[in-house]
Amino acid sequence: MRTESQRDVVFTPFMLRVRAALDGEDRRTPVRLKPSATRRLAWAADEWFYLRCRSEQVIAEANAMLNGRAAVLDLTDEVGTGRLAFTLSWGDRSSCVWLGETGRQGWVQLERSYQPASQPEEPADPSALEDLVIELLEPVARGER
Repeated sequence: MRTESQRDVVFTPFMLRVRAALDGEDRRTPVRLKPSATRRLAWAADEWFYLRCRSEQVIAEANAMLNGRAAVLDLTDEVGTGRLAFTLSWGDRSSCVWLGETGRQGWVQLERSYQPASQPEEPADPSALEDLVIELLEPVARGER
């Protein structure tokens, strides 16, 4: 068990969780997901946009803890494909969040390269992105870098 230092007060709980995962603790919790559902396109786009913005913060916090200890996470936007999508990746593991649309209806969908879904699903809320990052880093907790 790690004792808290004065420096720890400047870290977010998520940053401490990433550090614990780097130290080999199993800090995984199931990623909170819900079935993807169609809704008004404006609402779906707003939800996707908020997830994209929150991803920047989550990746920045995680990478601050990974720096010098493991390869950093990457956040990339899909371009030239005709859809709104971004991908969180670490090594050969990736999770893509994209916005689907048909007419005036839209949906958000999550696809994980390492865990296929039996039905279309999306993050239950933006805080689920933290669990998703810890899941991406699972090989680190197992001692793989």
